[in-house]
Amino acid sequence: MITIGLPKSLFYFDHHILWERFFYNLGCSVITSRNTNSQIMDDGIKCCSNETCLPVKVFHGHVFNLKSSADYIFIPRYTSLDKNEYTCPKFCGLPDMILLNLKGQVKILEIKIHPDLFPSRTYESLICISEILKIKYSRVVKAFEDAAALYHKHIWNRCDDNQYAPDGTNSKKILSVLGHPYMIYDNYLSMNLIKKLEKRSLTVVTSRDIDHQTKRRNAYPFQGKVFWHIGFELLGSAFTFANDKNIKGMIYLTPFACGVDAFVIEFIEKRVKDRYSIPFLKIIVDEHTGEAGFDTRLEAFLDTVG
Repeated sequence: MITIGLPKSLFYFDHHILWERFFYNLGCSVITSRNTNSQIMDDGIKCCSNETCLPVKVFHGHVFNLKSSADYIFIPRYTSLDKNEYTCPKFCGLPDMILLNLKGQVKILEIKIHPDLFPSRTYESLICISEILKIKYSRVVKAFEDAAALYHKHIWNRCDDNQYAPDGTNSKKILSVLGHPYMIYDNYLSMNLIKKLEKRSLTVVTSRDIDHQTKRRNAYPFQGKVFWHIGFELLGSAFTFANDKNIKGMIYLTPFACGVDAFVIEFIEKRVKDRYSIPFLKIIVDEHTGEAGFDTRLEAFLDTVG
């Protein structure tokens, strides 16, 4: 049985159900890397240049962690995820970066995702999957479409099940946590930010708690323009939360040297300061960030929230 490795980083936090189901449908064994830890981070740092952002460094470490356990490492090539919405360039070139930086130590499978301009490229790349894995193309297509249907059902159910209701009543104090999913849901990179807040009996809401259309509608003034997918997610979420009187504070967690966040945070921070009185905390982390300093800033912010 062919073993496919999924690095538990970057795209994993949003799309692991899609890709795990796809390869299970093909009869492959699927393994994931361990949770991010200091060893994985160190391994990734050794593979990358200093200018590389922290999440991509960590992704390299996860691939390195899988290289001896999997026949192939799966790295989708995301270019866009919706009309007028483009991913960060690191997702576009990630398979090439891995092959270059790990100097051919791993074999990679990729699927191209570009529904904005070239949706057909996904099915063209499935031909390569079919040839490499020696599985009939029709079976590969069916496996992908079944996995996609399951993934979309999961997304709808997640939105229906979330506990956030704008301007609703809640006995607990509510804070919003913003940031790329691979930052805020990676407990090592986020230094357990969400868990620390929940231990303080705070209710935490994130972009996942708001439906797609609401986020796009509230991403003023960028609706209808070409923009980053994660930018729409975070702008729309921030402005939705800022308009909710029950949200008592907003925390934005960002990795150092993130080009997308360099713009998005400025848009959010300026709007929040100009129009709202909600406390806003921006925390920048990199491989040198210490947890003691992180916790000190967090405690000081929570004191201002009251």
